[in-house]
Amino acid sequence: MADAIAAPGARPQGEDAPVVLALHAVRKSYGIGTPVETEVLHGIDLRLRRGEFCALIGPSGSGKSTLLNIIGLLDRPTSGTLEIEGTPTGGLDDAALTRLRGRSIGFVFQYHYLITAFSALENVMMPLLVERGRPDDAMRGKAASLLARVGLERWKDSRASHLSGGQQQRVAVARALAADPALVLADEPTGNLDTRAAEGVFELMRDVNRERGTTFLLVTHNMALASRCDRTIELVDGRIVAGGQPI
Repeated sequence: MADAIAAPGARPQGEDAPVVLALHAVRKSYGIGTPVETEVLHGIDLRLRRGEFCALIGPSGSGKSTLLNIIGLLDRPTSGTLEIEGTPTGGLDDAALTRLRGRSIGFVFQYHYLITAFSALENVMMPLLVERGRPDDAMRGKAASLLARVGLERWKDSRASHLSGGQQQRVAVARALAADPALVLADEPTGNLDTRAAEGVFELMRDVNRERGTTFLLVTHNMALASRCDRTIELVDGRIVAGGQPI
């Protein structure tokens, strides 16, 4: 694999590390004001610090996807507070939430969601294009460096449709890192991969976490992978029953 991108300066670890994500008493209900109103999340308290690599586990229907959408600023809680890198999100309008999301959060999904007609390089550049509006040499250079980091330098000009599943997911990891986010949310990122490719993608994310201090929250049903994370947060029936940190 290619040499790692130089990590930013040394950061405090453990309890001295800055809080990247803070949720306090977060609740989420659907069908508010109707006879079928349903509360899915029941008072979630959670903190993630810079440099943590955490798994989020729980049975189907436990609220994992709802919680991830709220953390990713794709949905709003019904009540409670959410802060990203110290910024309270409750009073932000949609445009401000979009800017904060683009600046602070990266996403890796079970399906890579690459634009198959675009090259690997162009796909990695997409978050930067959204922010800056037009490509430039600095943007191309950064995308190329990220592809080198994930071991795909020689495939940077290949269309995404010509890459293997494992390679496509590596492009997705590089894309998630393009804006230097403090937090990466990974939703079953190895779920569609064979054992070897899954191990490669997991180790890649773990390496990035260690080298760059990026915080990862990994949703997984794979207990073997969860056991290799720093902390396992278990969600059952919309409540954190293990691994949470109260504010």
